[in-house]
Amino acid sequence: MAYSCVEEILELARQLKKYKKIAVVSHVRPDGDAIGSQTGLCCWLRANQIEFLAHNDDAIPNELNWINTNADVGIRRREKEELETCDAFIFADGNAPKRFGYLHEYFESSAKPAYCIDHHPDPEDGYSFLVSVPEAASTAELVYLLFRETMPNHSEPHAYRALYAGIVTDTGSFRFSSVTPELHHYAAELIEKGGFNVSDIHQKLYDSRSINQLNLLSRVLSHIEIHDSGKMASMYVTDEDLKATGCSYEDTDGFTMYPLSVAGVDVAIIFIEREEKIKMSMRSKSDFDVNKLARKYSGGGHQKASGAWFSGSMDQAITEVMRSAIEMR
Repeated sequence: MAYSCVEEILELARQLKKYKKIAVVSHVRPDGDAIGSQTGLCCWLRANQIEFLAHNDDAIPNELNWINTNADVGIRRREKEELETCDAFIFADGNAPKRFGYLHEYFESSAKPAYCIDHHPDPEDGYSFLVSVPEAASTAELVYLLFRETMPNHSEPHAYRALYAGIVTDTGSFRFSSVTPELHHYAAELIEKGGFNVSDIHQKLYDSRSINQLNLLSRVLSHIEIHDSGKMASMYVTDEDLKATGCSYEDTDGFTMYPLSVAGVDVAIIFIEREEKIKMSMRSKSDFDVNKLARKYSGGGHQKASGAWFSGSMDQAITEVMRSAIEMR
């Protein structure tokens, strides 16, 4: 097995069962792993007769909303007064309070017990109990282990679809180096237990782009630039690009894979104008650690996938960050 966390999973389950009502929280700008993991946790709590509230600061992207709707867990932005009705918090797919949105100061200062299940490196302190497995390819697979180890014969189709979607999206459809033989076994179990059609999941995730999104993609593909003698690539998206195509920031999800797919490129960064700053999404398919690069700009994530922000113009961001990346070789 690539990693072992069964004891931690069992202890997490034991502690969560002490409470009557738990808030399940995931990170801002949620991706498939965030929504899949959060949904899976809510379904696990419901199966154990524990009440829950599902909170996310940002709206769920259209291609992921079916996860929330089908499972009927009600993920949405909650007010502090609602969360105060809960006995404890559990955070999924993020290990620092600042990753959880506008209520991060409330989460940090609250005396309520706080739990975390996550696969990002370097977790912050302060949790009542933490399941942290950076070796895992996704948080969704850790949540599946919660079902597998505590409710092996339980049927939860909505949860299994959600967790499969989380695994697929965080592994690039099983393309990344974090994928292990064990993960394929878990995926097979989810398909068997969930009774779903894999093709349906992939269509919902990847074959539901609007014509506006395709127009945006067509426009920004011309913004790809090659750096470091063909080993790195960048792409940028401006406010003008978004306005001209009737798109929003959320419509750029997955765009980083296009510059990364250029022959010879093993590191790609997409720069997007957002909230008067430049949002950067970084991807690597080599041993280059984009997490270290992201941390230079108050960001973070994984060795292969990270994000950060740059205060300055688009030209400044591309020039400085790409120079930093090349220097880190």
